[in-house]
Amino acid sequence: MKRACQNLTPKGMTNCEFHVSSIKNKKFKYMKNIFKLLAVIITTSIIYISCDLNEDPPFLSSENVFATVEGADVALNGVFEAFAGFNYYSADFHHATDFTSGLFVSGKRTDRSNIAALSPLSSQNYPTNLWRQMYVAISRCNDIIANIPTDSQDAELNNILGMAYFLRAHTYFNLVRLYGGVPLHTEPASSATLHKPRASVEEVYNLIIADAEKAKTLMLDAAAQKNGRPGKLAANMLLAKVYMQLAGNDNASANWQKAYDEAIQVFGQYSLVPNYGDLWSSIATANNNSESIFEIQFNEENNSRLTRLFTPNNAFAGRGWQRIRPNPETIDMHTDKYPDDPRIAFTFISTYDKFPSGVIKVYPDANRSNFNKGFPYLYKYFIKDQSATTDANNFNYIQYRYADLLLMLAEIENELNGPDNAYQYVNEVLARARNSGDSAVEPADWSGLAQDEFRAAIMREYQYELLGEGHDWFVGRRRGYNFFKTNYIDVHNTRIAIDNKNYDIEYPDDQKAMLLPIPSVEINSNQQISASDQNPGY
Repeated sequence: MKRACQNLTPKGMTNCEFHVSSIKNKKFKYMKNIFKLLAVIITTSIIYISCDLNEDPPFLSSENVFATVEGADVALNGVFEAFAGFNYYSADFHHATDFTSGLFVSGKRTDRSNIAALSPLSSQNYPTNLWRQMYVAISRCNDIIANIPTDSQDAELNNILGMAYFLRAHTYFNLVRLYGGVPLHTEPASSATLHKPRASVEEVYNLIIADAEKAKTLMLDAAAQKNGRPGKLAANMLLAKVYMQLAGNDNASANWQKAYDEAIQVFGQYSLVPNYGDLWSSIATANNNSESIFEIQFNEENNSRLTRLFTPNNAFAGRGWQRIRPNPETIDMHTDKYPDDPRIAFTFISTYDKFPSGVIKVYPDANRSNFNKGFPYLYKYFIKDQSATTDANNFNYIQYRYADLLLMLAEIENELNGPDNAYQYVNEVLARARNSGDSAVEPADWSGLAQDEFRAAIMREYQYELLGEGHDWFVGRRRGYNFFKTNYIDVHNTRIAIDNKNYDIEYPDDQKAMLLPIPSVEINSNQQISASDQNPGY
């Protein structure tokens, strides 16, 4: 599959969502002094994860930062800046979750003996940096939550407060699924509150649900948000995901009904873009489109590095790391299930133009004769402008999109009532996929499935629609270890046994793969956590 790379001219956003130094609106000029204060605070806010403090650090003052909507908005930009940072959604979230998802391999040789073999180290940079950055984001949320009055009558201030609750809930949801019970920090940090024990998983989920419920009541609708920020329905989608996670593999769980009650609020409020390729082909069609529910905004000052992770060094004039590549079974399964699915060409790339000349072929367009040829690339984040001298670009990263919501509703409805009323949701996704190609007849609408058949099919449909978009780790583990082993570990090991290549990685049958290790820096520096608190198997 050869994809023609387009020359794109990225357009930076004048109103920067994340990096506070790019705020250029005239109404913010008088905020420069506040910005300078905030910049210092942000720089020193890497707390909860390092050495002891001799005195309480400076924190956001309600008198000079939160007295106005503009000041509070600058603080909120600091939270979004943490989300868009290299150690969160710009890179290390993908390093940590893709390599351990059971669907990707690392192009970095040293990763292939540990994290890419489902055995990350507690001292490894990816899960450690991700842990740190998520707590940086939480710390900034806590400053906002502590300083904006809960009884404010200002809708804009309430919106900012609600956004902080949503972003904190979202990040704790990532933490609890990836690491299990984690320290709960819910107030501005000081030397007195720096050290916290691991909370129970139940306690973490209680906070997530409480925060998301507050977010629903405080946030404005998406149409009233600026710069691509999420509307209140993003909190409903978050809660639906939470209840699905809590339901696990218990088909009779009351949490399925709770998940439905949240997800159905989002149904019909967004729409699929007409062509699946529009999600990936150009900034004009990819960024802040009708399908986006929660999107990480990148721009010239705070740009995405996803292209670097997913692009080889010889595909453009700049530098690619070719760090993350799909396992061969991912494209095998997709083409076996839906040979004519137009999504395949927008998900994978196996033939590309070499820069400055030549053509490169990899699996399945080439034999798996060596590691470099043995795996396809993920087209979604592959370089689109081969003349670019840098991988940095303004393509946003969508964390929640409407197609995911439709697949969730299909799964939920099937668990509650069987497939009869579930087809409508998944078939909307399949129809868009079909209509994304010329005269494509696949993927065909589903019909005539038993409940267990629908369940098995929908769990794999997430992969066909959303591969590489940040959900693979969670979907694979949500129904427990036996599900993960059968559908990921065993499928992978069976596939690589066919080729018997010495560069392929055999996944171990080990339940420790259900969680990442608590970073050793946290165990060594947090006085309320010891080595005995480490996750099993690490």
